[in-house]
Amino acid sequence: MKHRLHSPALSTTDATWLADTFARNRARFGGWRMEAEGEGDGNPPADGSGDPEQAFTQADVDRIVKERVQRERAKYADYDDLKVKAGEKATLEERVAEIEARAVKAETEALRARVAAEFGISTKAGPNGEPSDADLFLTGTDAESLTAQAKRLADRESERKKNGNHAPREGNNPQSGDDPVRNFARGLFDRANSE
Repeated sequence: MKHRLHSPALSTTDATWLADTFARNRARFGGWRMEAEGEGDGNPPADGSGDPEQAFTQADVDRIVKERVQRERAKYADYDDLKVKAGEKATLEERVAEIEARAVKAETEALRARVAAEFGISTKAGPNGEPSDADLFLTGTDAESLTAQAKRLADRESERKKNGNHAPREGNNPQSGDDPVRNFARGLFDRANSE
């Protein structure tokens, strides 16, 4: 037995609002209804009293879901291609960075050779594979620092050549009469030997 709530009579405005709400819900839910446990299967009524446009069979639902999944997959169909292209881009960027590094190294080596030639610094390796003077002393990476290093090295080399690289009187024995301290010491010992 269904119970109805007894309420005072509705105003025309409230009754209109309530009727519109029910109509919207009927259109929206198309005959679907919630039933107590054991009463029906939740499908629209078989007698056709529900809205036929809104009634779905399981096959309809499966078809709609399948179409939706296909649309979503189509949105991301090029994902694998984009992933491959992104990997190629990273590889290309690495290759460009490597080429740029090699170009900078070649420019630096050419600049070092030019500065070494300008200041007469040897670029020839030592007899046992030792690094050249240019490799040891010209360590800058720009023209200013390489020039400053080469100038300092060249100035020291010219100073060495100017002053010579020898010890004065090396290999010469002084004559016995040249040094007064030596003569005095000999005189002391000569007297001791003669007595």
